[in-house]
Amino acid sequence: MSISQRFLKILTLSALLISTASLNLPAYAFTTTADMNVSADINATCIMNSTNLDFGDYDAIGINKSNDLLATATISTTCTPGTNGSVYMNYGKHSTPKFRKGKRANRNMASGEYKLNYEIYTDKELSSIWDFLHIKAVIASGSSEDLTVYAKVFANQLKAAAGSYTDTITIALDY
Repeated sequence: MSISQRFLKILTLSALLISTASLNLPAYAFTTTADMNVSADINATCIMNSTNLDFGDYDAIGINKSNDLLATATISTTCTPGTNGSVYMNYGKHSTPKFRKGKRANRNMASGEYKLNYEIYTDKELSSIWDFLHIKAVIASGSSEDLTVYAKVFANQLKAAAGSYTDTITIALDY
């Protein structure tokens, strides 16, 4: 067989196969449509951590008895955008009742039986005590938001003995 006859046979066979295949394809007269809903949920989520509040050395014999010892710490929160929250804290492990208008307890660090009185504030003017009633708002943006903790150990605590004083404050973020 010559090349042209072979080519003619392949061409004829191809045409036959194509026409047979087109007879088997369905022909549609109408089209209908439907909508598919697509969704996802983003839950309100926050994470929080804090640095330690370290006052350093306290002058227990009163050389600088008129000076309070000041310190700061940082509470960092990151919340899903659109999630608003409130940060508050307790009075610590060594708090004692104090019967003064507007205040519920004294915050204390302890070293054995000895206590060293201190306070934590929401503002650098040290005018608003940070507790269950006085909170700091968190307006979430999806980025870390830092809240400064302002604190002082009160001057002239002459009964404090030598030692290492500690306390543990529980910080909560409601959202």
